[in-house]
Amino acid sequence: MAFFIVSIALGILILVLLMFTVYMYVKLVIAVKTNTEVPNWMYKIGQVFKSKININYEDFTEPAALWDTNFFILCFILADIFFYFVMYYQTQNSKKAFYICVGLQAVVVLIAMLFYFIVKLILFFVSHILGIYRPLYSPTNAVMAGIFVTALVYTLWMLRVGLPERPLDIQIDNSTVVIGETKASSLLADGFEFYGKDADSEIVNKRNSQLHYGELVELLRDGKSYGFMSITPTFKNSDKLENCTITYYEIPGDSEVLSQVKFNDTALSSLSIQYFENSDLADIFSLKPYNYHQYKRSPLYTLKLQTVGYSLWKSYSIEADFFENNSVHHYGVRAQHTIWE
Repeated sequence: MAFFIVSIALGILILVLLMFTVYMYVKLVIAVKTNTEVPNWMYKIGQVFKSKININYEDFTEPAALWDTNFFILCFILADIFFYFVMYYQTQNSKKAFYICVGLQAVVVLIAMLFYFIVKLILFFVSHILGIYRPLYSPTNAVMAGIFVTALVYTLWMLRVGLPERPLDIQIDNSTVVIGETKASSLLADGFEFYGKDADSEIVNKRNSQLHYGELVELLRDGKSYGFMSITPTFKNSDKLENCTITYYEIPGDSEVLSQVKFNDTALSSLSIQYFENSDLADIFSLKPYNYHQYKRSPLYTLKLQTVGYSLWKSYSIEADFFENNSVHHYGVRAQHTIWE
């Protein structure tokens, strides 16, 4: 839970930094339009944000300062487009390229700053030849500082939390369960029962595992076993079963109801070990995740979505385990989150 709170706090900090940067830009626009000066603290921020190279920034506000700021924002947009296409060329995957581009905004800002200063250097030499003085402005540098710091903190945050992935759902007979979201009460309403439990049974999450949360209980209906589920209190250490969340589902390969179970609309009974050996696991289950990792080493095959971490967004995994004779031992779907650990 502590990691979840820290991730939320960092997200709020990013929002505050972004709002402050926008505020500085608005202050600059108003000052230029009204022919006044920006607040002194903007000049100070612009003077502090310097590289080791000795660069002089002028502490006054004029239309050229706003023009320079808008030009840098344009460079930032163009750098984003450029970086996306470079990543797409390397990965040949539009979603992965988008994920990398969104996650590394600090790199994009550095590219934009490089392009901006190259253009400014060219203009400086041209202006010098023409006898025109073209200064650099501290208000512009203040806005650039805000964009850079926001992008840097955002990038560190993204390296920690990543992007949310679409939850995995399973179909059991005519019931749909979204792992990590569906409550046990939904299955009870569909006529299922949990072996040895009722709606008011107390479920305790001992928080002693990063894989198995709550209690693992057999799922039954009409006397038939439909596999096993981890029933987990959502935000508490204990709760009534009907209020708990389904965080894991497993069905043995020899189950008599295997033909009635699907993972993301993919019938498990139609799969064999050859599918897992020869195909991308994301393709088998018709998934298009931003960020995933697949582990393929017989007899265990695992597809994990959202691999950065799960302090803010849930991480999901599908596993297929086989015996030495290539028959199915079990299939499983799991959701992980620090709120359950």
